[in-house]
Amino acid sequence: MMNTVFLSQLASARSETEFDRTAAGFAAFQVYDSVRTHGFGPSVHSDALRRVAADVARLSTDSRIRDGLEALLDALPFWESGGAVRIGRRATYTALLMYGQALGDEGEWKLAESIYGRIGMDTELDGETWLAAEARLLMGRASRMCAHWEQSATAYKRAYELALEVGDMSIRLRAQIGEANNLWIRGDFPAAKRRLQTVARRARESFPSILPRVTLAQAGIANASGEYERAIRLAFGLLSTLPDTDELKYACLVDLASFLSDYGLPQIASSALHMVEASAPEPSVRRHASLNLLFLAAQHGTERAFSDRRKALSTEPLAPRQQTQYALFTAQGLRRFGHYDAATISAERAVQLANRFELFQLVFESEAELREIESAREASVTADSTLEPSETESQSVAGKRKARASAAIYRLTTGEKLPPRMLRLAQSLESMARQYETAEFVTSGEM
Repeated sequence: MMNTVFLSQLASARSETEFDRTAAGFAAFQVYDSVRTHGFGPSVHSDALRRVAADVARLSTDSRIRDGLEALLDALPFWESGGAVRIGRRATYTALLMYGQALGDEGEWKLAESIYGRIGMDTELDGETWLAAEARLLMGRASRMCAHWEQSATAYKRAYELALEVGDMSIRLRAQIGEANNLWIRGDFPAAKRRLQTVARRARESFPSILPRVTLAQAGIANASGEYERAIRLAFGLLSTLPDTDELKYACLVDLASFLSDYGLPQIASSALHMVEASAPEPSVRRHASLNLLFLAAQHGTERAFSDRRKALSTEPLAPRQQTQYALFTAQGLRRFGHYDAATISAERAVQLANRFELFQLVFESEAELREIESAREASVTADSTLEPSETESQSVAGKRKARASAAIYRLTTGEKLPPRMLRLAQSLESMARQYETAEFVTSGEM
C-alpha cells in the first residue's frame, strides 16, 4: 500500500524538487520496512543507508522533510537496541512522525495520511502505545484535510482510546477538538459547540495549556455559523495571550484574517497576514499567508497590487492545494479587472489541477468561477453595445469610487459603520502590524 502511495506521488510531481524529496522519502521508507521486518543487518543495510543519505543531503537545508529523513536514517542503525526502553525504535517512530508532519506542512496530505496510518499500526503492534496515540491523532487531521471523513473520525476515536490507556490528557483533549472540527466543517454546528464546551471544561480543570486550541476552534465555529464579531473577538483575545514563539500564534493570525475578510474588513485582514508573512518561522506558513494575500488582492486590491502579488508567488514552490488556489485566485482577479480570456485560461488550469489532486471542493469552486467569467464577459459585451461613450466613462468613474469605498479600512462592505468595540479591535491590529513592520525593518537594517 505504501509503495502505491509513494509511486502515485512521484508520478504527479510538479517539479524536480518535489520529485527528489519524494524519491528520497520512498527510499528511506523501504529501508525502514526492511529493518522492521528483518532487523538491522550492517552488511545489508549500511550501504543502503549511505545511498539514501546522499539523496537526502541534496534536499534543501531549510526543509523539514530533510530533517525528518535525516533523523530516521540516524535512528535505524539502533533499531535493535535492547533494554526496558527501546530507544532505537522510539527514535525511529518519532522520526517518521516528524517526516509526516513535514509532508503536511508542504500540503502533501495523502502521503502524510498513509505514513501516519502505517506508523499507528506498527507502534500498536510494537506496544508503543503513546506513539500510536500520537500517530492516530495526526492521522485524524491528515484524513480531514483529504476529506476522508470516516477515516478521520476513526483515527480520532482510536487516538482518544489509546491516550486513555496511557493517561495522556493532552492527546485525549486534542482528539476531541479534532472531532469537533470534523463536526462543524460538515455542518453540525450544535454538536461541535457542545463538544468544545465539554473539552473547555475538562481543560480548565486538568490541562489549561489546551485552552488556546479550544478557543481557536470555537472561533472557527462562530465564523462558519455567521457570528463574525464573536469569531473576531475570540481570535483577537487569544492572539494577545500567545508569545511569538508559539506556532499557534500564526495559525491564529491566519484564521483571524479569514474572519476579518468575511466580516468585510479586507485591509485589516491584510495587516494580519502581513504579520505572518513577515515573521512566521516556517516557509510553508509564510507561503500560505502570501496566497491569502493574493486572494484579498484579487477581491479588493488594485490591479497593480494584484499583479505584483501574483508575480511574487509565481516562483514559489507551492503545494498541490496551494497551486490550485493560486490558479483560482488568479482567475478571480483577472475577471475582476476585465481580462476575461486570461481569466478563463487560469480557471481551466484550476479545474485541471483540482481534478488531478482530487480536491473536490476546489473543483466545484473553479467550475463556478468559469461560469462567473462567462457571465461577466457577456455583461461587458452588452454594456459596450448599449452605453453611450459618456455613459461608459461615467460608469467607470462610479465603479472606481465604489471600489475605494468598499476598501475603506474601518467600514463594512455593506457601508455600515463599525461598532465601537470592533473599531478599537481593528485599530489595535493595525497598530500591532505597524510594530511588526518596524521590527522587521530594524532587523533587516542591522544585518
